This record gives sequence, C-alpha cells and structure tokens, in this order.
Amino acid sequence: MISIHLKSTSILKILLVYLMAGRLVFAHDMHEPSSYELQEVAAGNFVHVGLFPPHSADNRGDIANIGFIVGDKCVAVIDAGSSLHVGLALKRAIHRVTSLPICAVIITHVHPDHLLGLNAFIQDDSVIVYGHHRLPKQIRTRSKFYLQALEQYLGVSNTDDHAVDATLITPVDGLLSIDLGNRLVEIKSWDYAHTDHDVSVSDVKTGTFWAGDIVFSKHIPILDSNIRQYDEVLEELQNLDVKHYVVGHGPLDRPWHILLREQRGYLGVLLKEVRAAIKNDVSLMDAVNTVGWSERDKWHNFELYHRRNVTTSYTDLEWED
Repeated sequence: MISIHLKSTSILKILLVYLMAGRLVFAHDMHEPSSYELQEVAAGNFVHVGLFPPHSADNRGDIANIGFIVGDKCVAVIDAGSSLHVGLALKRAIHRVTSLPICAVIITHVHPDHLLGLNAFIQDDSVIVYGHHRLPKQIRTRSKFYLQALEQYLGVSNTDDHAVDATLITPVDGLLSIDLGNRLVEIKSWDYAHTDHDVSVSDVKTGTFWAGDIVFSKHIPILDSNIRQYDEVLEELQNLDVKHYVVGHGPLDRPWHILLREQRGYLGVLLKEVRAAIKNDVSLMDAVNTVGWSERDKWHNFELYHRRNVTTSYTDLEWED
C-alpha cells in the first residue's frame, strides 16, 4: 500500500500521483484542515487509517481505522468514528469516491471512537444500521459517560447531536449477509472477544476481513471482556483464509499471522501471570504494577491501557474454578 498526503490542489501533481499510484485515493475538501487519506486495501474496500489513541482536541478524535465497501448498487460503511466531525469527513470522502448511495452502516462495537460519528450517516431513512444484538444495551448503558468524555476531551459543545438512538440498531446474532450489488458482505457476531458485543465484516468477493478492535496492529490489545474466550476467538481467526484485512487500530501492512501471534502472546503472558498473582495472594493493587510488564516495549500506548487489562483479567480470573 502507498501512503501519500495531498497538500496541493495542483492539477499537474494530481495527475502525476494518479498515474504513479493507481490504488491510492485522495479526498480533499476546503472545509478540512488537511487531506483526508484513504487506502484501497482490496478492490472496493477503502480505509481511513486513524492516529493512535488517545483522542484529543489535537487529533479531533480521528483515531480509529474506519472505512467502507462499494458494491454495484450501494455502499456499506464500517464504523463511523468518534465524532460527527470524523463521520462527516468519511461521508464526504465516500461521495468523492462514488455516487452510489450509502445503504448500510455497520458498527463493530460500542466504543466511542467507532460509534459517535453515526449520526452523520442516518439522515437518510434508507440507511440500515447493523450491530451486535447486545449493542443496543451497551449504547444505553454507556452513552452518558461517552458524551461527557466527548465534551471533556474533544471540546464538543453540543453533545446532544452525537447521542445515538439504540433503537436504530438492526441486531446481528450469528451470521448475516447483505448484498451491495455483486458484492456480498457477511456480518458475524462474536460472543466474547475484545468486548461482549463485537461484530466482524467480511467482503466475500475479495477475501477482506474487517476485524474492528478484535485485532490490533502494534497498538496494545484492549480487553473489555473475558480473556480466555478472547484468546479462543483469536485462535479461530488464525485459521481463517484472510487475503486482506482491516484492524481497528494500527498499520495495515503487516502479515496477518504476525498480528495474531503477537496479540495471543500478550494475552498468554497476561493470563499466566494474573493466575500466578492470584494463586500467590498478590493484591490487584500490586498486580497492575507487576503483571505483564515484560511486554512494555512491544506495544504503543502500553501504559495507557495495560493496567486496565490486568484489572479486567484479575477480576474475572479470581472466580475461576
């Protein structure tokens, strides 16, 4: 994949870039402070690669990998970003790539960097929003906190515009297929992985697997579920025939099997050392500062999320039979 920023609207430069990089798509808008970059990871599969978290006023919440799949009839959006600003930037980019209508938005899980830009896409009643069958409950449970954080960290003054109506979600329980026109897209709900309500998206035509935050690249995995079942899901993903992939955070140019091996390695260390800490009566307060710290230099944002992962694992495993 080629990664170039378009900083000039010079016709000559546009033509040169077009000729030299046929698989790169640029979307530039006078309302955007800089270029909005898309990568076409497989035919018809377009991704905007976000910055590494955490979100802030500086990055305007543009931290998740989000994108869309184009069929012959319509477009499916995969995740909407962390704010209306991010969602609208993606929507404008879609309209510059294709004139086809957006018919579906698929939310991979509830976390705000994937959810809170949703209202940018639902002005048209024909857009169907898909998500895990547990997603509506999670939206209702977490929305108030997420909207407060949006105001605190991104400086959004009118958070009511970002409030997501949980009744809009068309629930997915198992495997659901939607046809975008000569392009079948499969949405699969997972039981317990990154969260207890993840869905993945597969473009059957190109073998492209959109993992959401089930899989990370270089960014430390975030555990908001059950560590044992999360590892079982990752083991299953290792056996998939994935020709192209999109993960929720991080670069997309690394071998799929390496991502899975690294992530399972981290969870394996966490599982082993948390169990040992519990067995040896190490308190949770001490465990968060000792367990798994051999992994510190292997991941971006380790200190931001690792203690949370230890806490989630400890409180689950202390009740293990």
